[in-house]
This record gives sequence, structure tokens and C-alpha cells, in this order.
Amino acid sequence: MTKKEKSRPGDCSTRTAAETAACERAAVPYEDCTMSAAVRQIRIADLLPHGAENGVNLHHLEKMTGLDGREVRRQIERERRAGALIVSNNKDGYYLTDDPAEAQRFARSMQHRAREILRTARAIEEAAGVD
Repeated sequence: MTKKEKSRPGDCSTRTAAETAACERAAVPYEDCTMSAAVRQIRIADLLPHGAENGVNLHHLEKMTGLDGREVRRQIERERRAGALIVSNNKDGYYLTDDPAEAQRFARSMQHRAREILRTARAIEEAAGVD
């Protein structure tokens, strides 16, 4: 019978380059990136770097947290409502900002999206003949 040895915690051999970069930018040990959500409380803001050029996409946040995309987005929403300046864009992903102008641009973008969703909902109600 052959004896298999487990790799050491933090062994880099199983990490992708993006996971390594994302974890190292966030100053979070790799073990913490992969631990089950049930084992620890996850704060997405602790995993995110500052600046659009360092943004982390949803797929990498899923890998880092062990959560599915929907739960990652829920957690981001909770943290934003608690005051975390987590912003995002389609090009760069999620990141932190300290720039009030950038935060305001993001807030305006979300307000615009909310108005568009409301217009669509009203059109559907009108087409269905409900108020």
C-alpha cells in the first residue's frame, strides 16, 4: 500500500495565477480564501483591493469565499448598506474606493439602473392591464 502525503497548508501548486494574485493583493492567506463559509464569517471588503486596476471579478470572489455568485452579491449588498465603499464595473470587477467622485459615479449608475427597471416594470403592468 502506498502512503499519500497531504500537501502543506498554503501550498501554491493548486492555485491559479488569478487566485494567487487576488489573495495576495487582499493580504489574505490562501487557506482563508478556501475555507468553508460555515467555518468563518466572510467580509468581501477584506478580500478586495483598492482601485479599478486591481478589481476582482465575481468568479474569483466565488473561488476565494467558497460561496456561489448569488450569495457573494448578497454579501456585497449587505456590506455596501453597512457603509463599505465597494464599487464595481463590467470591465474591472469589484474593488474598494476612497474617491468620493468615483463613489458618486457608481451611485448614479445604480440610480439610473433602478429607474430603468422601474420603467420596465410599469410597462409590463400596463401591458397586463394591472395597476
